[in-house]
Amino acid sequence: MTVDLWGQNLPRSRRRKNVIPLTSAIPYSVTDNDCEILGHTLRVWDLAGCTICIDCGVRIFCPRCIARHPQDENAIALLCERHEEPQESQVSA
Repeated sequence: MTVDLWGQNLPRSRRRKNVIPLTSAIPYSVTDNDCEILGHTLRVWDLAGCTICIDCGVRIFCPRCIARHPQDENAIALLCERHEEPQESQVSA
């Protein structure tokens, strides 16, 4: 606490933070069905070989890690990074 000329304690004034949302955090869509045209935007693969698309929320699993998704029977089968075939640029390097 600060003290004025007469020795009395003055309360501290608190500053308010101006929170401005980042434009990169706001989701946007290039087309009406980005996932069908551009492909799914995946989160990190979990230990069971499952992930979720950030854009559309569909559940995805790797068929080489597990036979089927443990929670969703309508999940999409997609190979994870470990089981993808290397691209030509990675093979020739």
